[in-house]
Amino acid sequence: MIPETLRLNGFAGIRAGLGRDELALDFAQLAGDAQLVALSGPNGAGKTTVMDNLQPYRLLPSRASSLSPAGFSFYEHLVLPQSVKELVWRHQGARYRSTLVFRMNGRRKTEAYLHVEENAQWRPMKLADGTVSDGRVETYDACVEALLGNPETFFTSVFAAQNRRPLSSYTAGEIKELMVEFLGLARIRQTGEKASAVARLLRTTLDERRRALGGFGDADQRIAALEHALARSTQELNRITQCKAAARAEVERAHATVVQLGAERDANRAVEEHRAAVNTRLADAREALAKALSTLAHDREREQARVAQLAAELREAGELAERRRTALAARRKE
Repeated sequence: MIPETLRLNGFAGIRAGLGRDELALDFAQLAGDAQLVALSGPNGAGKTTVMDNLQPYRLLPSRASSLSPAGFSFYEHLVLPQSVKELVWRHQGARYRSTLVFRMNGRRKTEAYLHVEENAQWRPMKLADGTVSDGRVETYDACVEALLGNPETFFTSVFAAQNRRPLSSYTAGEIKELMVEFLGLARIRQTGEKASAVARLLRTTLDERRRALGGFGDADQRIAALEHALARSTQELNRITQCKAAARAEVERAHATVVQLGAERDANRAVEEHRAAVNTRLADAREALAKALSTLAHDREREQARVAQLAAELREAGELAERRRTALAARRKE
């Protein structure tokens, strides 16, 4: 976007700085072949007013609290009952003229026009969706944003206004919105939504046409379709019959397997019963053995006690016999 001419009428900054109600600048003539143009002057001379108006959006970026036309009012910066801003600018090889008329005679009213130069004539801007810049601020904003994008993106990436907010202070959501605008994802999303709406309408129309054609179908086609369906049904019946026979054979094999498993189960049951009987007998035998061992140990203790008693009696008898033999030996000696 390159500004060519600017005309301001009734702006407070121009009157306060230059003491005049109207200012017209031809930047193409002033700049010539220069690559850089600078505005110089003392504070309050109106430099910021000129710089803020070198863009077609309906706001003054250095004085706006938010970068949206809905959050800014020109009337606080105007001094005449009718003020005008006219900006001629160039963008992507085409020339445009923005005209903003502010009226404050009784009630406030704003008219906004965007014209494009075609064959050396100014014609109202018209978008592809049929929107025409007809003086309403809504259509004007739509046309400007269709050419330059939304104001947040424009004043962040293209137009550096005074006291511009630094990019480092942007939140992640704001950076994401800027990236969506830079990459054109919003337009792609809108195109997708329009395509989905068209597809829904076409699908509805197609269903209606199909129902209408179905009601007026040819009898031969219906018969052919029925014959084809009958042939397919016959094939399907044959296939189902074969599947049924195979399933029946599988059921018989499964039944034989069940019988065999039942016999094995009965045999295993008999073995388990025999094993249980043997275990019972083994338990009885172990119990009898334990009782016999207990009795044997008791008898052994008793026999050992009796042997000890007999040994004691034998010793006493031996001692008695020894005493008798000693006495007899003494008597015999006498």
